[in-house]
Amino acid sequence: MSKTTPRPPRSRARFRAVCAVIAALLLLPACSAGDGEHRGITDVIKQAIDDVKRHREQKSGTTASRRDSTPLGTDGRTSFDYAAYQRTLSVTLGLLERYWSDEVPELGGSYSRPRAYTYYRSDEGGGPVCGDQPAPARNAFYCPAGDFIAWDESGLMIPYYVSGGDFAASFVLAHEFGHAMQARMPRQEQTGVLRELQADCFAGAWARWVAQQNLLEEGDLDEATLAVFSGRDLPGTAWTDPAAHGSGFERTRAFGDGFESGAKNCYPAPAERWILR
Repeated sequence: MSKTTPRPPRSRARFRAVCAVIAALLLLPACSAGDGEHRGITDVIKQAIDDVKRHREQKSGTTASRRDSTPLGTDGRTSFDYAAYQRTLSVTLGLLERYWSDEVPELGGSYSRPRAYTYYRSDEGGGPVCGDQPAPARNAFYCPAGDFIAWDESGLMIPYYVSGGDFAASFVLAHEFGHAMQARMPRQEQTGVLRELQADCFAGAWARWVAQQNLLEEGDLDEATLAVFSGRDLPGTAWTDPAAHGSGFERTRAFGDGFESGAKNCYPAPAERWILR
């Protein structure tokens, strides 16, 4: 693995500050944004999806990775630039390929990039099939059978990009790329929630490397951490549930472990540390 400079202390402090905010939020009752703000975000998302449909007449397609060394900084929350959105996904995939091509051999695996990156639009039907399973709406997934990563563009990725920020969308890809890298490791976690938490940890390790390359902008880490938290299980979900992804604390801790110490802290998955139930 190529040498990198130590991460500035500010990144660690910023991450811990965001985690503290999340911990505080867990103690508050759920609430929604005011009607004016909610309508604003919703209108931007709707406009963004309409813009995409004008750019892309097809219901699904592929996205190419892009080897780039420019920061992952855009602001889609007040307006939507389709070219900037495309660039964020392409550059993210390129950075994921760069990082994992060095890291997987260090962990004892054999690296190869996924065969394809595919988007689809659940509101228009269709989407790639994984084995005999149709593509899920409002989701992203790694398909071991076809070795590809896919995401619902209209139902998930654009809403995440607009409401959560560019690095929230990057986290979605980093998490699914983490699942793809799990398939290239000699040891496979058998418990579903551990596989999910390990993918969060892998995403955090990649984010650490991106920060070390000075490619993060102010607010990116906040976006990723809040994206991790937003995908938490509903209260009361058993850790043995095959669909479990982890509580807010568990997912944030796993992501933080990767960000603090790198992928070596994610593999093998430390069940005794991550599963708090």
